[in-house]
Amino acid sequence: MFRFLIGLLLLTSCSMGEIKSGGDKSYIYDSANTYTLSELKAMSPHLIEVSSRPPREGQLEKLFGPSQNPIRRVGVIVFESMIQPTWNGIASHDKIYLSKTGKQLLTEELLKIWDEGFPILNPESVYISSSDIKASEELHKYGQKVDDHVLGPRKILGPDDIFYLSKGKLTTTETVLNPRGMRDLSFVMVPAYELMGGPKWSEHNKHFMNALMSELKLDAAIIIMSKLSWTSDKLVKNSDVHIPEEMKIELMSSLLISPEKYHQRLSKLGNKTRPNVTLCYRSFEGELKIPLNLNFTQEEFNFETILKEVLNPAVKSYKDLAIMMMEQMNNEIEKTHHDGKI
Repeated sequence: MFRFLIGLLLLTSCSMGEIKSGGDKSYIYDSANTYTLSELKAMSPHLIEVSSRPPREGQLEKLFGPSQNPIRRVGVIVFESMIQPTWNGIASHDKIYLSKTGKQLLTEELLKIWDEGFPILNPESVYISSSDIKASEELHKYGQKVDDHVLGPRKILGPDDIFYLSKGKLTTTETVLNPRGMRDLSFVMVPAYELMGGPKWSEHNKHFMNALMSELKLDAAIIIMSKLSWTSDKLVKNSDVHIPEEMKIELMSSLLISPEKYHQRLSKLGNKTRPNVTLCYRSFEGELKIPLNLNFTQEEFNFETILKEVLNPAVKSYKDLAIMMMEQMNNEIEKTHHDGKI
């Protein structure tokens, strides 16, 4: 309830004046199709929504206009995931679950997609890898240490990490996961993305933003929330509502500016106001719903089947969605290079 109230407060207080574009979903994504890079780029405006809203002080078109420094040097400083969450730690009808080790390994695999894809898709940017960010001195002065659920150098999921569970069996209560070596910046079970992300300005983790962006000389920081879940075919109890077998992938990211760098941009405009909040240049959201087959025989509930029917489609589709989001992010970053309009 507390988490819900905080989220509702953030939503109602920070959504006024929001401008959205794209994400009309006029293109139907087919998870069975192997898309080319050019096809994903063409689809990206239809499946990725881009949003912004007026900042606390100043106007976005002037804060990122010709007199300002362009956004070139970026890195992912927050990467959270929520993968097949079970809020009470008890399996339901949805059959396939992950251990907390499996969730952390999969989270790291999703981050790797960004680390490998961003420099290729955004060659004009200087991308600071997650390994360099983890090595930052300032990073480890803020938030909480991320628990290491893997306890070893392993990077690939195995049979003990993702498996079949019948209804009523106990499973992990771990919900929001971070990669090993990053920092947990959540607050009272509210993910850091809900506090910091989206087109709103925010006071959350502002000192962390100042310190890390200064040390790494970032022009903008990327924060990301990845959500993956799936459901088995069933009817909602005491209703005629049918829930199909499908996987849902939600991806959210934001390009943020620290208060200190926000102040520098205001100074170039002759504005002496110093709001002690972060500035969001752009926020991005995308969602895919993919048909699944979870109607296995008892003998088929093994790692090989789960890999084929659940894990591989999840990673492949997430990668496609991430590539589309990186493309739209690159388009927005290029607008700060003064060869386009904000």
